[in-house]
Amino acid sequence: MTFEVELIQWLQSFRSDFWDFFFQFWTFFGEELVVIGILGFLYWCYDKKTGETIGLTVFISLVLNSIIKVIFQRPRPYVNPANGIDGIRLDTAGGYSFPSGHTQGAAVVFGSLAVWLKKRWLTIVSVVIIVMVAISRMYLGVHYLSDVLVGGLLGVGLAFIFHKLFENDANRQKIYLISLVSSIALFLISFVVYIFISQPDGDISGPQALYNSMEGVAKMVGAIVGFVTGIRFEAKHVQFENHRIIWKNILRFVVGVGIVMGVRIGLKAIFALIVDSEALVEGSMVPAAFAVIFDGIRYGIMVFVAIGVYPYLFRKVNC
Repeated sequence: MTFEVELIQWLQSFRSDFWDFFFQFWTFFGEELVVIGILGFLYWCYDKKTGETIGLTVFISLVLNSIIKVIFQRPRPYVNPANGIDGIRLDTAGGYSFPSGHTQGAAVVFGSLAVWLKKRWLTIVSVVIIVMVAISRMYLGVHYLSDVLVGGLLGVGLAFIFHKLFENDANRQKIYLISLVSSIALFLISFVVYIFISQPDGDISGPQALYNSMEGVAKMVGAIVGFVTGIRFEAKHVQFENHRIIWKNILRFVVGVGIVMGVRIGLKAIFALIVDSEALVEGSMVPAAFAVIFDGIRYGIMVFVAIGVYPYLFRKVNC
């Protein structure tokens, strides 16, 4: 632990406006908007099957990341004043520290791109991005070295595992079903374990601790539910085709990202009217539990719209 703290302190000893900007730029590659953009481009514009495969790999990876966070509940480096570490851009550092969600997200997305597309230049770019995201998370003071190492290894490892699993296309529907059932089961188990066994952080209220711990799991399980149901809906009612008409693909991508983000932000505002954020600070555990469930529903609808509903427009407007 001492070495990990000293490493972050050493990185932060170079702090300046330039380096703050530099590492915040790299950490962006592990954030949700980039993941949505890449998956949307693959699915809507490049190759539907590849988009489906990498999408499921990403969602499974981030479910595991969130569950491991709940199990270990490791505080972030900047939380302990004795570490003498600055927390920079804390809006990217919700929940617990181990393993790094940004690093794992970048590793599974760019690792999957390298494995599936098999282009040397893309492999090199992917390695650089994964390494730089990992370093950025330490520089920003939100993760230890072990956090980013485990996150990176999990992300890359799952990219290879799911590539192997999906090599036989006949396994596809079985993998979808197993992923759906197992993810829901893991969510329910982790929820019960948290409520009855785990002890919340004493510095924050029980409801806030419950939400901080479980919201990541709920979002990704919801995403998998939306993914599997969306895939089935698209296969039965839509059956869109990819093409190589550049201007149409640009339109598909821009409108698609706008719709997905609109659903994400709009539903968040609607659900906030039902569960006030103040209820997560001083209220009972019931509003916090509903807030967790609403997050799962929100991401389920968001992914279902992206996978199944939005592509229906392609045929309607000949795009």
